[in-house]
Amino acid sequence: MTVLVEGVSVIIKLEAINRVIPDGWEGFRQYMPNFTLCKDDKLARFSFLDKDGAMEFKNKLESLNLVYQGSEGAEDFALVDQMYGVTTKCNWLECGHLDIHNDPKKKVAACRLAGTRDDTIVTPEGWKYENSLTAEYGLTPS
Repeated sequence: MTVLVEGVSVIIKLEAINRVIPDGWEGFRQYMPNFTLCKDDKLARFSFLDKDGAMEFKNKLESLNLVYQGSEGAEDFALVDQMYGVTTKCNWLECGHLDIHNDPKKKVAACRLAGTRDDTIVTPEGWKYENSLTAEYGLTPS
């Protein structure tokens, strides 16, 4: 599957959460920064309105021993900007734009684990394109 990217998104490998955090996903739930979670079976994504919020969460994840930058770039998690894409080298994510409900007027930014092919977009509970950051601000800088 593919996770929605809006604002500045922090995308975390679920494998890393299960490897590093005691009690895996259940143990991680106490550190969720907001209600913007969307997750498939490989990735979890949280969205922030600005880079400052994303960086604060990045620092929290690093304090939990999840690795942002390894020798090959992003390791356990990555930051992805809805307008500019991945903010650092990341060989495990594929990012692009997809149509919501096959409507080319409703494009969103999205990422999936590299090598997977499912374009089904996972969004936060209750998310609607009409009320989204994408609808409000678009996908490219003005």
